[in-house]
Amino acid sequence: MDRTSWIGVLACLGLLFAWGFWNTKEAAKRAAEASKTAAAEEANKPKVSQTPAPKTTKEPTVTEKSPTGSVGVATHVIENNLVRFIFTNQGAGLSTAELKEYPKNVGVDDLVSINAVGKAAVGALSTGHDAFDTTNWEVKSATATAVSYETVTPEGFALSKTFTLADEETDPHKVKLSLTIKNAAETPLVLEGKYFYLGSASPLHLNEWSMQIGMFWMNNDGDFEYKTVDHYGGRKVLGIFGKNEIPSDSFALDSLKWAGVNDQFFTTVAIPEAPYPAQLWGSRIAVIVEDDAEASAKKRMAAAEAAIGLPKLTMNPGDQQTLNYDIYLGPKEYSRITGLGDGYVDVMHYDEIPIFGWMFGWAIKPLASWLIQGLVFLEGYVQSYGIAIILITILIRLLIWPVYAKSARSMKRMSKLTPMMKELREKHEDDPQKLNEETMKLYRTYNINPLGGCLPMFIQLPVFLAFYRMLWSAVELRGESFMWVDDLALPDTLFVIPGIGIPFNLLPILMGITSFIQIAITPKTGDKTQQMIFMLMPIIFLVICYNFAAALALYWTVSNAFSILQTWLMNKLPEPELKKREGGGKKSFMQRMQEQAEAAQKAKASGGGVTGKSRTAMPGEKGARHTRGKKKRR
Repeated sequence: MDRTSWIGVLACLGLLFAWGFWNTKEAAKRAAEASKTAAAEEANKPKVSQTPAPKTTKEPTVTEKSPTGSVGVATHVIENNLVRFIFTNQGAGLSTAELKEYPKNVGVDDLVSINAVGKAAVGALSTGHDAFDTTNWEVKSATATAVSYETVTPEGFALSKTFTLADEETDPHKVKLSLTIKNAAETPLVLEGKYFYLGSASPLHLNEWSMQIGMFWMNNDGDFEYKTVDHYGGRKVLGIFGKNEIPSDSFALDSLKWAGVNDQFFTTVAIPEAPYPAQLWGSRIAVIVEDDAEASAKKRMAAAEAAIGLPKLTMNPGDQQTLNYDIYLGPKEYSRITGLGDGYVDVMHYDEIPIFGWMFGWAIKPLASWLIQGLVFLEGYVQSYGIAIILITILIRLLIWPVYAKSARSMKRMSKLTPMMKELREKHEDDPQKLNEETMKLYRTYNINPLGGCLPMFIQLPVFLAFYRMLWSAVELRGESFMWVDDLALPDTLFVIPGIGIPFNLLPILMGITSFIQIAITPKTGDKTQQMIFMLMPIIFLVICYNFAAALALYWTVSNAFSILQTWLMNKLPEPELKKREGGGKKSFMQRMQEQAEAAQKAKASGGGVTGKSRTAMPGEKGARHTRGKKKRR
């Protein structure tokens, strides 16, 4: 490799590390700023790391109807073996849902609380962003499985809400809401512009991406939409790129089937009894997330909130109508989400992939679904998600073994062309077009597909992306330990490197080392610059994936180790012979495309140099076709 190439490669590598260092420093700076302002904002900004304060000011008691019909603030708790539902009459809704199986972090007693930072109770009525019903409804009844509230609005609507715990045959994370609307006035009334609040979904740890937090909905025609918190604007990059802040946004739907909000691992989904035309609004809530393992680590982030509009109703005096909703508040566990019914797998957002989503999104959803089901199935036998990941990785590599073996032999044969390729580069150094033609001719002569060595990468990439996307919302792995890893859903940080404040994550480092070994023992193709770029790829992927979930790093490391073993075994086989193609032989797609391009170029050159006689006859196109025909006969 010449000096210019070395300078370019080293400059790119230096910029990559400089970017990582700068990003770490900026994160620390923002954390310091957040720490300074946290105390001032504590009074009016929710703090996710603490157990959310009740949205009421009194102890959890049920307040019965008084003789005058007025009530104070009251809460009521309904629980089963998995969830503790806390209801409030302030807006008549579900204040929070505490998930008994899910602590906020490894080693802490605080539980995950859905709607922890919501501005109102789930099921509270709203007339738009930041406009909520905060009146104290009358508690009509409260039992161990249900609670009912009622009120009369200033317009004259008599409203009644009943929340009922789902029966044993349905998911224990579900509650049923029955909203009865009656026109208690003496004139016709129109119910319009009122919303049903879905609550909030907030980040639980510092590594949670904004792409994992947002609102979503499904039209009755099967059109699924997902809006992350970034939809409402964000911090601009270099002061130029990025959206301007907007407080909220609304969306009109022809036929709403269901809608909800979610963070990385948990979701709230509201399902009307029957689809209807509806308006939705969504927004985000600024929060400060603290790392319970290290109280000094803080980050300013955003939670999502949303509401779905009630049907537009025109009601005469005495008219009454009841709206029924199923509300799921729980983990994005694959078996539970798909258990809600057909089509709810979209809640997992498996096809939401950065960068490669446009290319592989169609394949990611089924692959991710199969992977999580296979992972859960294997864990049921081995009782360890870490071992299950290793087994499923080996299974995947065994399935693509034939493709990898064919690719390895193709690369070996291709590496034998290196001396001839070097001669061609020296001979046609000043004529890139001629060099390309002679290179393709060399491939045709020895019947080599130049893309043969890349085939395993193209096959593995969708699998890797599916595994990666599945882990984004795999609550099954949350809190699962393996060897030194405390939580497979988070980076396996062993300690923070003193002085620079960068976490030491061992699995990504092992991933980088095994990637380097794998490339080092793979047959070399291309020139020295290309080989150097390949050798730098492990470093680039190490930087990109350093803070990814430990489960993903474990998968990649095991896959690399398997590739090393497979390459070692392939190297023990007899070397493939480099033979010239006899007869015509079957040409590859790339070779056919190259021949067609060369023929078209020669035809164009021939057509440009025709004689005046030919010009008179205007045979340009025919001449070009005749030229191509002659080339074919040759």
